[in-house]
Amino acid sequence: MTRTISKTIVCILSLQICVCTTLHAAPSDKVNSFAIGPSLSQITYKEPGYMEDKGVMYGLSSSYLWHGDALGPIGMIKVESEATWGSVDYSSNSSGTIKGVPDSMFETRLLLGTNFPREGSTVFTPYAGLGYRRLTDNSEGMISSLGKLGYSRLSNYYYSPIGIDISSDLKKGWSIGGSLEYDHLWHGTQVTGGYIFNDQKKGYGVRAAAKIRKQLDNSSILSFEPFIRYWNIDVSEMVVSGSYLVVEPKNNSTEYGIRIALEF
Repeated sequence: MTRTISKTIVCILSLQICVCTTLHAAPSDKVNSFAIGPSLSQITYKEPGYMEDKGVMYGLSSSYLWHGDALGPIGMIKVESEATWGSVDYSSNSSGTIKGVPDSMFETRLLLGTNFPREGSTVFTPYAGLGYRRLTDNSEGMISSLGKLGYSRLSNYYYSPIGIDISSDLKKGWSIGGSLEYDHLWHGTQVTGGYIFNDQKKGYGVRAAAKIRKQLDNSSILSFEPFIRYWNIDVSEMVVSGSYLVVEPKNNSTEYGIRIALEF
């Protein structure tokens, strides 16, 4: 799975670079912009050897973007948030299956970057920042196919995104671009059943996206953004719960989908 994801990300980035470096129009000079729109994705969460969750998520994302030269080396500031919800199917060799487990996720990020204009109109923007991701999975009150009781699960990730954004304008109001990003996990907390807390101190994420934009009028742009996101989290620290020692197993999640947004 990791090899497939790596190949997909490399293909997306290669396509962005090959296309963008052949363009010749001037990039957009808009300083402030807002964006809002829906998203659709499929997510797969795995604890190898233990269990798997898989389902479809529906979401709403919003962002504020500033581009300029008034802040010295900081040429880009972006604040973005996304909320998604849906249901996943749980499966485990030892616990059985549960269909339609409610699932929701919230993520917010602050990014700071520097713009590097390049001959041919392509703009490269390396960036870094802070992010927070919260995932809720609640099968409490549900019973598996093997008679096991479901439970609630809450994941919190605090991380730093480090990446590069590529953008360039085409003719007749079209533009193309994308991004490639590494996410460094600073700290994670897994809450199981509402009372078991496991700290997660090692992990990383990788994400990539391509973006196609079309100028609708002087004040609005419609954008389409296919994306893929991957997280790999190491085994948590062990805690005592009653007479048991509890750990959160090593896990990974893969999400791919598309976002559509109206920028204004």
